[in-house]
Amino acid sequence: MKKLFTILYIATLTAFAGYGQNKTSGVMKATTQLKTFTVSENGKELQYSVKVMERRKYGMELDHKDKGMVNQDRKTSAAYVTKLVAIDSDSDNNYDDYMVLKYKGTENNDFEVVQTDKGFDIKVDDKSMHYNVLESNYLVDKKSKNFFIIEEFESK
Repeated sequence: MKKLFTILYIATLTAFAGYGQNKTSGVMKATTQLKTFTVSENGKELQYSVKVMERRKYGMELDHKDKGMVNQDRKTSAAYVTKLVAIDSDSDNNYDDYMVLKYKGTENNDFEVVQTDKGFDIKVDDKSMHYNVLESNYLVDKKSKNFFIIEEFESK
């Protein structure tokens, strides 16, 4: 009888512990998008592709109405967004340039990669930056310079 109660107790405890962990943790949401563009260089059309991989990490905030309570409810907060932008400007299988783009976003940022004459623009809401494919460099708008954190590197 004692073993039966022990088994029943463990099964009940496990069921309730699993149910309590069912809320979304908001740790990571990863997506990938691939776009192909063309740019004109010395009268020739050069095709290049841009691959953007996104990772979002949500911070934890608690409701102010639950202040001082033992069990407090979580509140949705702004995400810390990290995007790996890979640029392939030739016909091999390897990407030529990589850029890590970080910013503090909102729940529904409007992220867009738009083709320009010399490369592409990355737009997040009203902030933007330009990447020149022919020269392999980027330029951040003056009003966006404190919004983006950028690390750029090349593949060898």
